[in-house]
Amino acid sequence: MKKYGLLSVLLLCLTACSAPRQAEKAASRNAIVWTNQLVEPLLVFDNSVISYRLKSKYRRRAVPFSATEKALPLKGDTYNYDLNSLDGRYYTVAERKDKNGYDYKLIVYNTGGDNDTEILVTQLISYKQGKPIDALLLELNFTFEIAYSSRYTVDNKSIQIDQYAINGLQCSEDGDIIGTKEVPDSTVWRLVYHIKDGQFMPASIRRIK
Repeated sequence: MKKYGLLSVLLLCLTACSAPRQAEKAASRNAIVWTNQLVEPLLVFDNSVISYRLKSKYRRRAVPFSATEKALPLKGDTYNYDLNSLDGRYYTVAERKDKNGYDYKLIVYNTGGDNDTEILVTQLISYKQGKPIDALLLELNFTFEIAYSSRYTVDNKSIQIDQYAINGLQCSEDGDIIGTKEVPDSTVWRLVYHIKDGQFMPASIRRIK
């Protein structure tokens, strides 16, 4: 448990340096920029579920998912997890309205993972006159042998998501965990979406590491 917790914290630290550079580039093009830096101060790591959770004062401000929000198909790789909020609620980190009248919410919540672990979910939802019209998964932050997280930048026109997978465990030929690697193996995929009329439209995907 402690190894998994340390791996998740290490992952957050290793990937944090990319967000400021992405934010600076986006800021030069658009006024509104959302990144992981908005969410991270709201979180605390819970070793009992090997996951980040909202601090209690923010969990108390969470609101229930509406029926239409629940029914909205979620774009992005869910790793075959059923991403239902554990308590049916989410916390709104940020909101904005664009010049065409579309509203956007950056939200976070926890869902169930494997073997009594939890997953921190960050997603983007768009609305038109209060009706949800699209939803995009920005990050699944969890550890189950491999530590997964994302670094994202959202501006008025586009979304960039760098998906990290870091494997720090050393296994035997039989698949048993026998230790940790001195240098974890890691892969990074970059996904880009364009925002048009409240829709999150896939633009490109490529491996960058």
